[in-house]
Amino acid sequence: MMQESHSKRKDSMKTTIRSLCHNIDSIINYLAPYLPLVNCHMVEFLTNDHWNTYLPNNLKEYLDQLDLNESLEQFWNATNSYKGNEPTELRKWITEARKHYLEVNNDYCLSVEQLNERIKSWGGELQPEIKVKEFMNNKKSYEVQTMARAVSSVYSAASGTCCVEAGGGRGHLLTTLALGYHIPSLTVDCDPKTLSAAINRVKVIQKQWHAIAKRIHDGAEEKPPHFNKDLQRFAQAFITKDTDLGGVVREMFPECKDLDTRIILTGLHTCGNLGPDSLRIFTARSQIAGLLTVPCCYHLLTEDSDVELFDVFQKEYGTGERTQGFPMSEYLRGYRLGRNARMLAAQSVDRVLHQRQLPAHSLLHRAMLQVVIKKYLPNTTLKEGKLKRISKCDTFEQYLKMADKILNLNLNLPETFYTDTQLYLDCQWKKMTLFYLIRLCLAQVVESVILLDRILFLYENGFEKVYLVKLFDPVLSPRCHSIVALR
Repeated sequence: MMQESHSKRKDSMKTTIRSLCHNIDSIINYLAPYLPLVNCHMVEFLTNDHWNTYLPNNLKEYLDQLDLNESLEQFWNATNSYKGNEPTELRKWITEARKHYLEVNNDYCLSVEQLNERIKSWGGELQPEIKVKEFMNNKKSYEVQTMARAVSSVYSAASGTCCVEAGGGRGHLLTTLALGYHIPSLTVDCDPKTLSAAINRVKVIQKQWHAIAKRIHDGAEEKPPHFNKDLQRFAQAFITKDTDLGGVVREMFPECKDLDTRIILTGLHTCGNLGPDSLRIFTARSQIAGLLTVPCCYHLLTEDSDVELFDVFQKEYGTGERTQGFPMSEYLRGYRLGRNARMLAAQSVDRVLHQRQLPAHSLLHRAMLQVVIKKYLPNTTLKEGKLKRISKCDTFEQYLKMADKILNLNLNLPETFYTDTQLYLDCQWKKMTLFYLIRLCLAQVVESVILLDRILFLYENGFEKVYLVKLFDPVLSPRCHSIVALR
């Protein structure tokens, strides 16, 4: 019977892997002709004529016939399944893109409710939520409240002995796990200043815990139980795929060194290569009993196409050894997305749609500045970071004068130039706005490739309790998917 059960699990894994690969194939085949579009840079919108270069002809010709307000109204309606169903070119574009977004499918992508059912089937106990509003903004408070419950429930299912947060930063998540759920918790971060601030902040939170925290039980808020303030600790380390987290835990919790170490590795928005390296640690270290991470900052991932780029944390704190952030799976070995595509993947189409949010005019001003530089200062290379200091400008003349002052460009242009330029930009605003929104429709397509690659990597390494879980509301928290795995 045991052999038969093992055989069934093996067949089930093969079926899931085939389904995953089929899903990935469908997405990358759809994305293939649009890789130049997702990898273009909005700074070059005017200099490289993005409107005519990257948009499909039928879509471009359709939009050319409409004014901006009519185009926008059609866009908002086309993204709302309850408003209209006319098969316009714009609706076709949006509908086709959405077919390649991650969807809850019961096999490897779950809702929170479905994750809870899995946790109970694994022998775990679902924990109540702990609500803490102070010391965090509303977004962070919501994320910590939701994720802490999920992590503590996975901790129960995996018979964990300690939680470790990779790149814990201010330690908000593990503060809630330690004080609210009595879980020994270790925040690991590479930045000593961040850790020092986190330690001081936790001391303040501990003193006020019973005044600021509420446990939600059967829909009602009640005071949390008493806590042990010694359960949360901090360690400075730069985490790579080779980090021995079990050794770090035993060093920081010497009273537990003789016990069987079963770590739940977590991370609320693990940046860049820290996400992939967390998965690699999970596969390589038997002490890691479970994993629940939410990735972000896809532009900081490294892939073969980024010859000159390094993860900023790897560059500043690491040894300089280059690791592969994408792809992780053998199935996608050799496939490339590109940095601008990965940067696009971190943008939120859900929030833009919810707020009917248009791009800032500074985006068009920056693109026009590129035209000016190319024409008058062709040998000048701009440092993008400095231009972020430019405050809101009503006209390009204001923007250019502020940029000139910051970058010492020493431009001396006639007043007629500004008048003619503003008229030109007024005509380009419609195209810039629509191009931005149309391109944004592909953000979740790119993100789907990145996330599916990660769980396929775990399946390829023999793990079967592996899921993507839509943990957060994407309007409140755009990086809403978590990766959950049990050993």
